Amino acid sequence: MISALLERVREPEYVGENRCVPCTAVNVAIAGVATLVVGVLSPPVGLVVFGTSLALIYLRGYLVPGTPALTKRYFPDWLLRRFDKSPHARSRRRAAQTVDAASADTETVGTDGTTLDTEAFLVDVGALRESDDADDVALEESFERAWYHRIDALRDGDGGVGQLARTVGVSTDRLSLSDHGNAVAAWLDDDWLGQWESREAFAADMAASAELDDRVDVWSEFPVDVRGQLLSGLRACIERCPVCGGTVGLGTHAVESCCQSYDVVAATCEHCEVRYFEAEYDTVDGAFVD
Repeated sequence: MISALLERVREPEYVGENRCVPCTAVNVAIAGVATLVVGVLSPPVGLVVFGTSLALIYLRGYLVPGTPALTKRYFPDWLLRRFDKSPHARSRRRAAQTVDAASADTETVGTDGTTLDTEAFLVDVGALRESDDADDVALEESFERAWYHRIDALRDGDGGVGQLARTVGVSTDRLSLSDHGNAVAAWLDDDWLGQWESREAFAADMAASAELDDRVDVWSEFPVDVRGQLLSGLRACIERCPVCGGTVGLGTHAVESCCQSYDVVAATCEHCEVRYFEAEYDTVDGAFVD
């Protein structure tokens, strides 16, 4: 009976991995203030109020109705972003560090500690080429064919888990994937490794990593985060969907989370709607958000 009552009170969309840290912090602060006020009159009742408030926050994710709207309205964006520790947020930050290779240069650290120009590197290894108007870059045709062939093989096999195991140097039985809406997260035991916009984006990264490993002698020497930035840049250049052959369009749109709204640049298939790339973008300043 008690467990049934708890389930009726519990709000799954606001607790567990869906718990919003800013909303929780606001409600705990409110509970603390209420406890102090009541505790001045009656310390025992104050303790009851505090315990009940914490229980409600634990079960429901919030104490005051409308908390997400209040948090969004009164918390500055920089503070919400600091609080936002979800896997999706980590993925956005990783993607935001990857400048779209189709429109600008990205610099990161190479194997010897020197600065590496991401776009120039991908052009040098034959993964990208300058477009006909020389103002942009695109996938090099032979690389695209080899890459898409590997993607097909991974989609018919383990989805890329084996390649991820080789990348991080562990056995496949220590790795797992979990779905979060359309996105997918990779885990090493209970530790979060990364999150991709879709299982197809994950397979694309694993296939590109295998192809680049065959083409580039030093590929395995790059740090994992550097390889991730290079692979994200490649995905941003996909113009033909590896799944259905449809056109992949690059555009901006608004995304709503529990207590935030933000603009993203996304590469999405216009036919099957698979998303291959997404990064938070400041439409006012015209720059990716770190």
